[in-house]
Amino acid sequence: MKNGELYIDDRFEIPEDIKNMSKEELRAEIERLEAEAREKKMEKQKKVALV
Repeated sequence: MKNGELYIDDRFEIPEDIKNMSKEELRAEIERLEAEAREKKMEKQKKVALV
């Protein structure tokens, strides 16, 4: 790295159980993860608002 450049290694492996999911199962899992992320974001915002 020169001149303060930052490189991020974004390689990852997709687990076999996810590779084998149907489109419906993938869609349901994505919706579940999105809902979980929204919930965590709301909890974080509540904590910040209380401080």
